[in-house]
Amino acid sequence: MAAIMVTLGGVAFRDFEVPQAIEFGGCQRLAVHELPGGGRVIDTLGAAAGIIRFAGTFSGPDAEARAQLLDVARAAGATLPLAWSGFAFEVVIADFVAVYEKPWWIPFSIELVEAQNLVTAVPDALAQAGLDLVSAGGLAGLVGLSLGSVTVTAPGSIAAAQGVVGGALSAAENGLAAAQGAFGASAGASAATRALQAMGTASLSLAALGGAAAYLGRAAGNASLGAA
Repeated sequence: MAAIMVTLGGVAFRDFEVPQAIEFGGCQRLAVHELPGGGRVIDTLGAAAGIIRFAGTFSGPDAEARAQLLDVARAAGATLPLAWSGFAFEVVIADFVAVYEKPWWIPFSIELVEAQNLVTAVPDALAQAGLDLVSAGGLAGLVGLSLGSVTVTAPGSIAAAQGVVGGALSAAENGLAAAQGAFGASAGASAATRALQAMGTASLSLAALGGAAAYLGRAAGNASLGAA
């Protein structure tokens, strides 16, 4: 990477200071629902940024000043622009270690927490609402409800879906209460087993529908923000 310019805040890394490698990336937050009898449903909850790491050596007559500048930014918790090649981020310094060897030679390592990816910056309110509708549809599908006609461009469809899911939630709550009553009143093993199965089905429905309702609620809010 010797030919690539790297800048962080007001510091430009040059010559020996340009890192040989820059570690970046992150993870996707997931909610994994294990289903009775095997199988699973995986909901994506959005990207979580990781840590950007690199190391180098400050050199030259201003090595001390530039090392001190980054240490001050670390202590202040400042948000700084980071750029190299085709990458650009807003970051906060999580960890900065400099080893003072000579006034003009100071090796360092740094860890940065990504605040925003300025190149792949996603989602605006409408985009997030669309992602939430996908998650809501997946959860509703577990209990046989289809939300395929719901779109972010039709706020009325989101409200209608909230009504459908709310009604299904009430039915699932009533089903769970009835199954609990049947279990308490069961006179034999067969009846108790059926009641337990009904309780398990109702509980799964409540969990799925509760999640769908939460996603629809957030989608409704973001859709209204995006349309404003």
